[in-house]
Amino acid sequence: MMNIARNALAYDDYVLSISYFNIVINYKPHLYEPYFFRGVAKFYLDDYSGTILDCTETIRRNPYYPNTYELRGLAYINLNQFAEAIEDYKVATEMTPENRSLWHNMALCHIEMDSLDQADSITNIIIKKWPKHADGYNIKAQVLLQKKDTLAAEAVIDQALEVDRYNVGALTAKANILMSHEQYEEAVKHFDESLRLNPKNAGNLINRALCHYHLNHYREAMADYDRALDLEPRNFVGHYNRGLLRANVGEDNLAIEDFNFILSIDPDDMMATFNRATLLENIGDYRGAIRDYTTVINEFPKFLYGYERRAAARRKIGDIAGATRDEDHLLREQIAHRYGYSTPTSRQKNKTRKKSSVNLEDYQKLVEEDDSIQEQAYESEYRGKVQNREQEAKLILPSEHTYNIYKTTGQNDVIALFESAYQAAQAGNINEAIAGFTQVLEKNDHFAEAYFNRGLLHLLLDNTSLAIPDLSKAGELGIYQAYNIIKKNQNIKKNQNGKKQEKQKP
Repeated sequence: MMNIARNALAYDDYVLSISYFNIVINYKPHLYEPYFFRGVAKFYLDDYSGTILDCTETIRRNPYYPNTYELRGLAYINLNQFAEAIEDYKVATEMTPENRSLWHNMALCHIEMDSLDQADSITNIIIKKWPKHADGYNIKAQVLLQKKDTLAAEAVIDQALEVDRYNVGALTAKANILMSHEQYEEAVKHFDESLRLNPKNAGNLINRALCHYHLNHYREAMADYDRALDLEPRNFVGHYNRGLLRANVGEDNLAIEDFNFILSIDPDDMMATFNRATLLENIGDYRGAIRDYTTVINEFPKFLYGYERRAAARRKIGDIAGATRDEDHLLREQIAHRYGYSTPTSRQKNKTRKKSSVNLEDYQKLVEEDDSIQEQAYESEYRGKVQNREQEAKLILPSEHTYNIYKTTGQNDVIALFESAYQAAQAGNINEAIAGFTQVLEKNDHFAEAYFNRGLLHLLLDNTSLAIPDLSKAGELGIYQAYNIIKKNQNIKKNQNGKKQEKQKP
């Protein structure tokens, strides 16, 4: 049975392998291997909470199996629990100090936690143990960049390129540093080489586009943004910058599409709103422009150029009274500021802005990331394909076969409790339904449909920490559509975390 389960795992049929590992666990609960490999299958399905639970069960049965700590560490990383991951990597490195991936990932976790001295110490160990490993130098360079020591970081990156002149990470880091020094032509050369080796890196395409923009190579910049957005259709920087370039060449309707997309994922982006307003005004949609100008003015009442543009749009639709009010307000403010007001249409030396900028007068500037540190690349042998059956997330009832099993085993009270909870959920009484499904599971902790339904209801209440374990258990017990819901939720959570971190920047 273990062989069948591991073969299914090897052939990427994770849900089938879980069903066989379940059988082994039911018959031989003292064995550690079926828990470990079931944890691997769950990891491939993005069920990181389930992976952690199975790894913990593995460690209870065999605390001397280093792969378990490595796998659980990766699951913690995917849940942004970096301190827990570090503890697992410490144990694993004591058992297998020659496993380079463990040191690599532990250093990146310390970077994520901003514990840079610890990260630096680990990179020194990596470089000493594996002096021909270019990524060790790359991680050290990341630490130095975090410490704002750009010169030292560049020197370390040069060492990485001496070790491996075709290392994509080193080429990218070098290009980013050159770009920060405004050495755009040299940066483009390094981005060219990096993209030749890895043509599907959207971040490098976007940064090369910025270099082309600074060099006034607008056609090349537009081509890079197009390619980047083919690879990452939801990339904020790509859409914003392409929208500005399209506006510059008179493709107003296409530019509006880009800003519409940005505002669909972040309705509070006032710079995108103002850009869309000017474009709507250009194509004659004055009412749409007024709506957007008003949104911006309500948020930034001191942004005088907004009043000027809204006044012009109001005159176009014959709203003379409204236009006069805006013009009067503008005049009063100009006098109050002793005519110190300069409109954002004036030429500005710096043609780009940092992503965290909140100065609305930068609305016409292309966006740069706030630092040149590349996204962390954790090392792992666990790179399976996530199965995605795109099944609808809705409450479910047990099959007739399952009902018959419960009836023949004298569990009519359990069925009655389940049906009552299900009806409460259908009627919108969510908390009552959750309490009902909890009663079901207190009487029968293998009732898969109860776990699934309770998990969905917790998701409905945004109680993710309660929902994911329930859905994981439902998947483990055979309701495999639970894994698709877990996967989608993990992706949503990552996007939300990214947006939250972005908004916290000064």
